Amino acid sequence: MFPDRKEVFLRPDGETLKAEEIEKLFSPLGFFTARLDGAGVKDKRGLLAALASALRFPAYFGYNWDALLDCLRSLPEFMNARGYALIIERSDLFLKDSPAELADFEEIVETAAEFLLEKYKLRLKVFML
Repeated sequence: MFPDRKEVFLRPDGETLKAEEIEKLFSPLGFFTARLDGAGVKDKRGLLAALASALRFPAYFGYNWDALLDCLRSLPEFMNARGYALIIERSDLFLKDSPAELADFEEIVETAAEFLLEKYKLRLKVFML
């Protein structure tokens, strides 16, 4: 089952999962779910703005990589949930022309996910649809 898989980034290849189905799977487990349209995220600035909105980051969010890591690690402090699932639709277009920024994003999310699991026993998953 997806919530128990060790990977942070899940790419359900060959499966025709829709964002709504993932939400239905994770919501009863107490996960907070958020969705992003990958087509609208073209660069770091757009990514940080989209994440701040979707994940309801506090007003003090600094819109840089360090601030992203801090807010992801702090999710349980401002959003009570049993886990967090970010669903990126049209992921083939997500940061398509910014491979270095995509790599930075993936590294930050994986670092935050490891921290959340170790400190809070909470999972952070990212679905690339």
